[in-house]
Amino acid sequence: MGETVKPQMPRKRWISGEVDADPFHLPQRITIPANEIMHRLFGFIRFAVVHKDAVKVTDSSPILGPFVWDEPMSAFRGVALRVAWRDKKGGEPVVLVQLVHRRDERRTVTLHVSFDGADVAARWRSWGRVLGLPLMLEDREGDLQMAERRLGSLRIDTPQPHAGANPLSARRPMTFGMTGRPRIWTDRLSAGTRPSAY
Repeated sequence: MGETVKPQMPRKRWISGEVDADPFHLPQRITIPANEIMHRLFGFIRFAVVHKDAVKVTDSSPILGPFVWDEPMSAFRGVALRVAWRDKKGGEPVVLVQLVHRRDERRTVTLHVSFDGADVAARWRSWGRVLGLPLMLEDREGDLQMAERRLGSLRIDTPQPHAGANPLSARRPMTFGMTGRPRIWTDRLSAGTRPSAY
């Protein structure tokens, strides 16, 4: 039996410029030129205002006029890290950070666009932390996957082993106020007196 070959997804293209919004100074106003050919023909420009709990958008066209809509932050699935291309051959990658809508892909808001990929991971994680949304990654087939394990709003990490006390050291650790004195004071054992405070 032969393997089923999955049809290759068409390459996503980004023909606009770079976008950089700061997640630590909300509300943040973002101007996003239309990326689809039909929207560019009508002169659409998206003006988005991102608040901590909502997004307000005006899709403005000099021909068709403005289209205003707003969504609460709960209407978005997460903050996704995606890759697009500047040309059809895929020679110039573009890294996108997008606020992905749950039901309507047309209401996805682009938060960051980088041509060289510098600082994009920090922007991606910062937007997810500030907005309280899960981080997502786009795979080769174009599907979005969770970038981290979560239990509700809590992030689940792999358990880390606890570093116990060093058996070769008889001294207290620095965090407990290391004085250079042994853990068991000899004057307490011999004379029964109270040791001096450290």
